[in-house]
Amino acid sequence: MLSSLLLQPLLNAKLCPDIDHLTRILVLCGTPSKETIDKITSEEARNYIQSLPPLRKKEFKEVFKGANPLAIDLLEKMLELDADRRITAEEALAHKYLAQYADPSDEPVSAAYDQSFEDMEMHVEKWKELVYTEVVNFAPQQLPQVTEALS
Repeated sequence: MLSSLLLQPLLNAKLCPDIDHLTRILVLCGTPSKETIDKITSEEARNYIQSLPPLRKKEFKEVFKGANPLAIDLLEKMLELDADRRITAEEALAHKYLAQYADPSDEPVSAAYDQSFEDMEMHVEKWKELVYTEVVNFAPQQLPQVTEALS
């Protein structure tokens, strides 16, 4: 019985994981502005959002009662629907909530995420081939301090 209680959300999400995930985000964050909706590349996602009744953004301090106000602030900034307005990884790491864990000398900056491949229309077999090729050819970058420590 416990296993079915734990697995039920996963089973429900498997039926339509993208829509379930999107719905959960919208229930918490509210319906995005027209400007934000226009930035969404998936026509299916845009149509789905526009088919819903308008949803108001929840007050995070009410949803997460008792949570540290700085944690709530960080969470709100991370869950911003508009990617152009969302907090970056570097900004999140520098947020006051994470100050006790911050070590700017040990926080490399990565290149911006390129999601252009996600918008490609391909058959499943082609996706499998591309993923396989990527895994086989993967070569992790070594950080200078790791290389020096091994010498």
